[in-house]
Amino acid sequence: MNATGPAIPPHLAPRQGELVMFEDNRLLERLSRISPVTVAAVFGPVIVASAALSIRHGTGVGETALLFAAGALFWSLFEYVFHRFVFHFDPHGPFQERLQFILHGVHHQYPNDRDRLVMPVTVSIPLAALFLWGFLAVLDTSGWGFFAGFAAGYLGYDMMHYAIHHAENVRHPLFRTVRRHHLAHHFRDTRRGFGVSTPVWDRVFRT
Repeated sequence: MNATGPAIPPHLAPRQGELVMFEDNRLLERLSRISPVTVAAVFGPVIVASAALSIRHGTGVGETALLFAAGALFWSLFEYVFHRFVFHFDPHGPFQERLQFILHGVHHQYPNDRDRLVMPVTVSIPLAALFLWGFLAVLDTSGWGFFAGFAAGYLGYDMMHYAIHHAENVRHPLFRTVRRHHLAHHFRDTRRGFGVSTPVWDRVFRT
């Protein structure tokens, strides 16, 4: 252990440049890369449409706003849990090590690869559809408003993550706090600091 916490595992040690993950499959390689502009272009209209559907199905504007806020808050918790327990699961054996590398290890090894800072829509769209189905099953038509906030939280997370790695000149104190928190996760201790869009849950769970 060093002065800043446990040593970074060798398979998560940061490197410079970019990486070709799928040398023998151009389609997979292309699908593993994505621009944040694409994510915003896809999920921006989805968020607006979901909020509109919430109101159209009889949920008032005020109630939709509350559901939206609740969905965004739920996203922040989901983000923390998913990052901590899925992206950073302890792999056993070559297959799990490869799986973890594809899911998240590549980002830790090449943290400034511009094309791998947000989730590909080929993954995020099916997951979003699954969550929408679950929210509607539990909340009925109120699920639209909740999903709008959840999707907005996801979009905010992706944009924040990209900005943390490539918007070094932003001087806003809140952004700088969030940026320091995430970069400490990368370069000091990968076993702490799992919140990306907010450090709140790390404080709650003392990580």
